Amino acid sequence: MQAINITPTELLNVLAGQEVTADEKMTGQFLLVAKENQDLHLPSAMAGAVADIALGQVQLQTLVHPMKIAVNLPDWTPYQIEESFLTKEPHNWFGPEAIVIEKRFDDFTKEYEGPRDDRGGIPRTAIPKNIAEPLLIEDAYWAAYKTFVNDPDGSFAKQIVPFFQE
Repeated sequence: MQAINITPTELLNVLAGQEVTADEKMTGQFLLVAKENQDLHLPSAMAGAVADIALGQVQLQTLVHPMKIAVNLPDWTPYQIEESFLTKEPHNWFGPEAIVIEKRFDDFTKEYEGPRDDRGGIPRTAIPKNIAEPLLIEDAYWAAYKTFVNDPDGSFAKQIVPFFQE
């Protein structure tokens, strides 16, 4: 698969569904990689998404589980990577899908009247599988993502609160 380095801000814009433009001659499916950087609270050298690029437009296809890719090439210069190492996420955790999944969990917790643990939490075994499984995947995504964020004081990581504590 072809990959390209882009700025972390451009990557986040793609993930959030905002417009990002590319060279109109660039066409195909690419792995988007946040280039290596030191920008506070932004990802660095991280594979982030697969996108289609055509007619100067970048269209998100799928989020990928964060993994380190550091290739010292100029932005938007294609290079080859082995795609068998990529894990595609079932949902875009930056988009509206995540909001729907989290709302379903929130609605369940408001209506739940069963036993709770010593911290007031609902036992995971009491949460329906169709609600719990996506949240477990989301927790794993954000746990991996925060390791790629430039976060010298830990303030970004503190904002990432998993749904389930182990």
